[in-house]
Amino acid sequence: MTEFSAFRSHRLRIRITTAVAALACSTALLLPGMAGAQTSADDANATYDIVIQGGRVIDPASGRDEVANVGINDGTVAAIATTPLNGRQVLDATGQVVAPGFIDYHAHGQDPKSQSFQLLDGVTTAMEMESGVMPVADYYANKTGKALINFGATASFLCARIEVLTDEECVMNGALSSSATTLAPAALTTPANEEQEDAILAAVKREIDAGALGIGIGLEYAPGIGRREIYRAFKTAAEADVPVFVHVRMREESRAPGMPIAVANELIADAAATGAALQLVHVTSTALGDAPTVIEIMKGAAANGVDVTTEAYPYEAGSTALGSEFFSEGWQERSNVTYGDVQWTATGERLTEETFNKYRKENPEGTVVIFMIPQEAIDAAMADPFVSIASDGMVMNDPKVHPRGAGSFSRVLGHFVRERGVLDLNTALAKMTIMPARRLEKVAPAMARKGRIDVGADADIVVFDPATVTDNATFEDPQQPSSGYRYVLVDGKVMVQNGEITPNLFPGEGIKRGAQ
Repeated sequence: MTEFSAFRSHRLRIRITTAVAALACSTALLLPGMAGAQTSADDANATYDIVIQGGRVIDPASGRDEVANVGINDGTVAAIATTPLNGRQVLDATGQVVAPGFIDYHAHGQDPKSQSFQLLDGVTTAMEMESGVMPVADYYANKTGKALINFGATASFLCARIEVLTDEECVMNGALSSSATTLAPAALTTPANEEQEDAILAAVKREIDAGALGIGIGLEYAPGIGRREIYRAFKTAAEADVPVFVHVRMREESRAPGMPIAVANELIADAAATGAALQLVHVTSTALGDAPTVIEIMKGAAANGVDVTTEAYPYEAGSTALGSEFFSEGWQERSNVTYGDVQWTATGERLTEETFNKYRKENPEGTVVIFMIPQEAIDAAMADPFVSIASDGMVMNDPKVHPRGAGSFSRVLGHFVRERGVLDLNTALAKMTIMPARRLEKVAPAMARKGRIDVGADADIVVFDPATVTDNATFEDPQQPSSGYRYVLVDGKVMVQNGEITPNLFPGEGIKRGAQ
């Protein structure tokens, strides 16, 4: 609270000129990026739908950090002022931080229960960008009017492969589809010929045309994908001007040290050669001990003109289906883990060789938690301003599911910012808001209004106590929502108030390629 009080006594009082205010009113333009915008004298007499009053407003996009009041009309930020504002509904934010709603672009849990945990973790937009979905049109149609938070997805490359190489239908609706990782091994392990590659890419392009936000490729789960095939996928993405979200391949014959560096370099080279934008997902759980070096390489590539970004979640364990290709021969050596490092989410038991083989055969779609990520790698990713935050959250169904779907963002704020000081609050908020928004706003203009608190921005807003915000979900008891959030707003609707979700309200909107 000392930081808050000190800031309060030295807060900036930034005002726009009367001429600019008049111009804004006469043209009816509300443009994001107007840092320091306040109400005019006339606006000060207006009454807003909602006023968030007296909080420390932090907007990483503009650098705003001041005690102010936020006026909201019709789901949009209409005014920000250090002077009083009138509201039909006033939300007291005294002593709280008011920030843009968190954007999680790597969330497999797209069902209502998972969304409720995300909402209580401050997330106002959660997208399935790594694995993607298929068919995209059905995904958006089925969620419209039923979503607590905003949603979106890439086109699933694995599903496109299953469609072409087998007769099996791959319906990937936002969860990490068992059909795409465990039930169609022929489509995942068999190399494609050039004609089949053409058909796979045509299927992906069809989904992009239907609104997919890019291409999601789980290389780890499809060792049959050849290097020419993945390069052609990048070419397709570049032609459509969409990003590629990739879970790097780890199944290599070589046992030479630094393999995570080599597989990351392959993707960076494809991005550089084609001009496609690359998001290398969850760098800590794929690069493991080499994560600091891989981050350094990506930063160097970005500094030299390659459009490459990455993300991480703040936990020492990953999670996937037990029947997936992650557990193909050599998995222990690749990830430096043993059977005892693997936890069966249905019961919480640590596996032995006997139970591993039994469950993998009898229930391949069942999920496990794998304790494998070095703390040094997590700290490096959390501290680095280049690495955004994304949960990789699984569907919140099993009793011992990975807690990252419930607590990732609060864990960063509570454990890594407040308790350990690995990074400061403003940097953490940037990694959760404006960074993911900017990664997607080129392909989806709607994202240019998210990840910000500014006049004209969407009123997706979190109000939380930096002294108490906490992730309560643990590996032992993951079905526990985060705490410390006084309010969470989605599209100007108060969806969370003091830890309680507003019932029967579904303001979440689908974020599509090219859609306004």
